[in-house]
Amino acid sequence: MKEDTEDYIFDYHRSKLTFGLLLFEFEDAVKEGDGDRLLNVYKFALLFYKCYGHHKYAYVIFLYLVKVEAAISEMQAASLKYNRFYSRSGGKGCNISSDLKMEQLNKLLKTLWRGVGANLNKDSAARVANAIESLECIIESIDKDCALDGRIRYRSKGKTEDTVNKIVNDLIEKRTFNYTPRRNGYPSFPQFPAHLLQSLDFRDLHSWMKGHLEQWEAIYEK
Repeated sequence: MKEDTEDYIFDYHRSKLTFGLLLFEFEDAVKEGDGDRLLNVYKFALLFYKCYGHHKYAYVIFLYLVKVEAAISEMQAASLKYNRFYSRSGGKGCNISSDLKMEQLNKLLKTLWRGVGANLNKDSAARVANAIESLECIIESIDKDCALDGRIRYRSKGKTEDTVNKIVNDLIEKRTFNYTPRRNGYPSFPQFPAHLLQSLDFRDLHSWMKGHLEQWEAIYEK
């Protein structure tokens, strides 16, 4: 499509919708503890990270994909794929990521360290850290007895009907998803790309992948 026939309003909202659906898929895969879906999301994320210069994230994801598909045993791959979630009480759609759980434990640990006060030293800090899981169980038990259950849950959200209706009405009024050639974009995004990955250099991506595969081959084939 030639540039002078582009509809940059349409391109902007289509790209935003595409990215939003990808984020929704990621969040839902984590909640459901679905390692296979998360693996597919990571494949898309790899392209986005590489396209927009987040090379460290791209490296980590590519290494994860290589491990799952080829570099480690089938049992280890299954463990790596599915042991990425945590559920406090079970149930459908009640998982959180293991990374988020670790952040929660780190926050609790820092709170407990502050409670030690002047007695905090290397040994006392280590004792608290080693007992963090037991201490968490005690705190949760006290919360439950005091009707404060729900310390580790998804953040509650208010009603969004009014906001959603306003957004939908604005999109309909402005005929956002009706392709209109030569329609100018928003001032902040005057020429938003029609495809989020259109600037990705696939030759560079192939070369980057090949280089890392050769490097990892020497490590994992030993």
